[in-house]
Amino acid sequence: MTLDTDRVETVFVDSYSTLVDELSTERALREHTDNPEAIARIWDLRGSLYGLTSAVLDDFRPTWERYETSLDYALQVADADVTPDEREAILDSVGDLEVYDDVRGGLERLIDDGYEVYLLSNGDPDMLDGLVAHAGIDDLIADTVSAADAGACKPDRKLYRHAASRAGTAVSEIVHVTASWYDVQGALHTGMQGAWMNRAGTEWEDFLREPDLEVGTFDEFADELGV
Repeated sequence: MTLDTDRVETVFVDSYSTLVDELSTERALREHTDNPEAIARIWDLRGSLYGLTSAVLDDFRPTWERYETSLDYALQVADADVTPDEREAILDSVGDLEVYDDVRGGLERLIDDGYEVYLLSNGDPDMLDGLVAHAGIDDLIADTVSAADAGACKPDRKLYRHAASRAGTAVSEIVHVTASWYDVQGALHTGMQGAWMNRAGTEWEDFLREPDLEVGTFDEFADELGV
């Protein structure tokens, strides 16, 4: 793993699981179900599967639709009996996910050194606006690029190319920071450099390409860029 820092002109960052802890939905699930951890993981994995399937089949669907459908699947598999109001409360928790402590400080270091930072996500535009406000990084993000803008979900190359065009930066001069294995692959296969944000301290999945860099926090990423 070797990040070519001399090539980096622009930084892209993912949203869910990179800036905020997607599994912190367990708090809401704990209030309304008996097995919140299992439901949270099924919800997360099924939602990712729906997104990947949409990308492969070139059949774009809004992220919120995938969130709702995957939650219903997870509740059904877990045989969880929740009311419509409880279901809505669980869905609402997506807008109140725990922000990782290093996010603002790490991004500030990048901005202070002259890097532009873009948010690149499968999330819907209104979801991303809410996330940026919730994380308190409105003043740090140059722009948000949603899958809806390109009509394509990660890891479809179309989304990464669209984002590069929006940023006005060649794909080879972009590093994309993400906690998602398949998001790293999408960036790499488009020609960007890929930095894996290993929030969970797990081993890299040894399939397809390796990331150019592995870090655990945005402060570590800033250290690697020498800022």
